[in-house]
Amino acid sequence: MALLLVVPLFGPPAAGKTTLTMVLGRHDGRRVFRLREHVPHEVLSATAGSSEQLGWIDDHIVEAALRDYFRGVADDPEAHTVLMDNFPGSSNQVGQLLSVLEEFDPPSRVEAVEVHTDSRTLKQRAQNRKVCHRCERDPISDPRLPAIPKPDDIWACSRCDGVLHPRRGDSPRLLRARSQRYQNAAIGIRTAFADWRIEITDLDTTTTIDGATNLLSPLLISRSPVQ
Repeated sequence: MALLLVVPLFGPPAAGKTTLTMVLGRHDGRRVFRLREHVPHEVLSATAGSSEQLGWIDDHIVEAALRDYFRGVADDPEAHTVLMDNFPGSSNQVGQLLSVLEEFDPPSRVEAVEVHTDSRTLKQRAQNRKVCHRCERDPISDPRLPAIPKPDDIWACSRCDGVLHPRRGDSPRLLRARSQRYQNAAIGIRTAFADWRIEITDLDTTTTIDGATNLLSPLLISRSPVQ
């Protein structure tokens, strides 16, 4: 089965991008791309705790990661959709992604999605979300995937009963840096997609992420090979 659809999701920190890809990516034929899972560990370590270097990854590393990933997806007979969690992060990465996709035949449709919500909700989500070091074996001990706490204990993981921790990148200093980085990059990302004649779908997650998931699902289903 050919890769039919690539959905880049970008937006400010705590808008719900990772949760969306986790939920929507469970369906058969869908794959989730997270850049940090495809770059050397030493690169992640160098950018994890510094507000100046936060999330910065060399363009050559990004392009190699994209090309290797999509080659693997092209060889996967079951894959028809790729959800890109928090990617692209810059206008350069838009061009890299679309140039890499042009190397494959048949071409994939690209449906870019910008996830957003109000500043109060962003701050509240960042303060409340937690991660589980036991469930997510992150290569640099900096897990990112939101964990679900037990109903009777917000610091216990409902999946493994392990202790939950605040996400490192949600500390006030790093959250400000991440938010500023997005604000600085957002206009360039939108412009780059427009230059490639790709429209961006705005997805508001203010009410609930579940509600946003229901809004995005029809787009994915409409492009699915199985109606």
